[in-house]
Amino acid sequence: MPTTTRLTDYIDSATLQDIQDALASVANVKATILDPDGRPLTQTTVSKRFETRSAAIAAARDWKGDSGLEEPFTAPIIVSNVRLGSIVIEPAKSAPMRAALVRELAEKLNLPAAQVRTLAEAINQETLHRKTAGVQFLYLLANAIARLCEQEMQLRRRIAELTTLFNISTMLTDARGLQQTLDRITSAVARALGVKACSLRLLDEHRQELIIKSVFNLSDAYVQKGPIVLSKSGVDREALTGKVVYVAEMATDKRIAYPEDTRREGIVSVLCAALMYKGQPIGVLRVYTAEKKEFSDFEVQLLQSIASQAAIAIENARLQQEALEKERLQRQVQIAAEVQRRMIPAEAPRAFGFDIAGLYVPCFELGGDFYDFIRFGESGVGITVGDVVGKGLPASLLMASVRAAIRAYASDIYDLDEIMNRVNRAITADTRSNEFVTLWYGTLDYARRLVTYCTAGHEPPLLIRGGEIHELTVGGMVIGVDASERYSKQVVQLEKGDVLFVYTDGLTDAMNFAGEKFGKQRMRAALLGHVHLPAEQIGRQMIWESRRFVGLSRRIDDTTLVIVKVTD
Repeated sequence: MPTTTRLTDYIDSATLQDIQDALASVANVKATILDPDGRPLTQTTVSKRFETRSAAIAAARDWKGDSGLEEPFTAPIIVSNVRLGSIVIEPAKSAPMRAALVRELAEKLNLPAAQVRTLAEAINQETLHRKTAGVQFLYLLANAIARLCEQEMQLRRRIAELTTLFNISTMLTDARGLQQTLDRITSAVARALGVKACSLRLLDEHRQELIIKSVFNLSDAYVQKGPIVLSKSGVDREALTGKVVYVAEMATDKRIAYPEDTRREGIVSVLCAALMYKGQPIGVLRVYTAEKKEFSDFEVQLLQSIASQAAIAIENARLQQEALEKERLQRQVQIAAEVQRRMIPAEAPRAFGFDIAGLYVPCFELGGDFYDFIRFGESGVGITVGDVVGKGLPASLLMASVRAAIRAYASDIYDLDEIMNRVNRAITADTRSNEFVTLWYGTLDYARRLVTYCTAGHEPPLLIRGGEIHELTVGGMVIGVDASERYSKQVVQLEKGDVLFVYTDGLTDAMNFAGEKFGKQRMRAALLGHVHLPAEQIGRQMIWESRRFVGLSRRIDDTTLVIVKVTD
């Protein structure tokens, strides 16, 4: 505590005078409250009650103690180990004690009335023979005044702390973005504690190094002096345990990583506090002084409080930044999803003698499944069903590439197997080792009722004829793995009543809470039960059968269906 602190900083002169007068009236003594230099802070006599006892006070001056000299009793008033004043009493002649005066003094001193009465009576009755009771009462009074000062001091410190925290909180609330929040913290801390400079470092993702994020009044040379690795910085390691660390002289302390740089920077003492969020350290807040300084308990507590509030502000700014970034990405995903939805045909082709339908049920906003119809005028249509490995944006982009490649080659090349060869080479050149596509591509000749197809690692489509199910398996391996792969094709003659059912594995892999898949057997049984329906109804019923089996369990894959039914 600064030595300029005075008793009257915490208790005003009027209150001190009131306490003195109450003591004089109750104990029948002459009381005086002095400053540390012995100068009176109160008037000797202001109470009319005490003026009536002037004769008794005059007689008290002739009282001699054991030494044969005048011996007034003196007790120091000490607050936080600093003597702010003293109180002196001198014995006077005995006078009757009034209960009201005792209560009044007890209330002022925040002491039990019985204790005040007992000690006051002891002074009145025993002072002429023993000084014990008088000294006890005197120190009781001095300590009571000291406690009032302590309470006032703590209250003022708390008000100052809360005011500072409120101002900093208001300032941080107005900050926009993480960096502005960090910069406002360092400048506010430096001003609040009246120090030369301040720095803020945050732990890296590996929690092995403290990365500088913001400084106030530190040179670029000092900031760029080198990394702060925890294994080499004892001060920061100690601070990250939650303890406020004080270094009197940084240039000579072995815990400092760059002592010479601190000397060149002109900083001497440092106070270091951890930024703690939910019990975990996220960084370190340091304040520096240009001269050697010993920080008070109030300053240490204030730095801790600011560090706690700063940690919350930093995490909130981080979360806000992440939320904005997430929102931005979500907007991009929504745009990509809209583009992907436009790649799915709005309606199926219409041709005499055929009922064609396509359904796409994505698992997420962006998926890897797709189907497409490539119209060849009035003569026929190309049908593509694919499933890209993975989910989200990468799968969506790969799906778009495959779709574009098929459309490009199908417009110029007649042979279906050659189309698949070229699509495979193009996709293999642009994909990684863990990226591939299962693909089925077929062309439907309306007039001749012919389907020419190739299955590239895809679930074999099903041809339902006369109540029996046949798999169309001719083709090759998945697209995008081996550029040298060669694909085969097959031509199938369709008949009236035939149903061609092309699907992705999202249908059969749908799983219930018991971990059981819908599976091919259930799919085939359901398909035979609905084959008499129109093409779109067949698809919707198959989706319904799958959902009914899964129940409330979350779907984990996209589902795509294309149904071709020969009606005439």
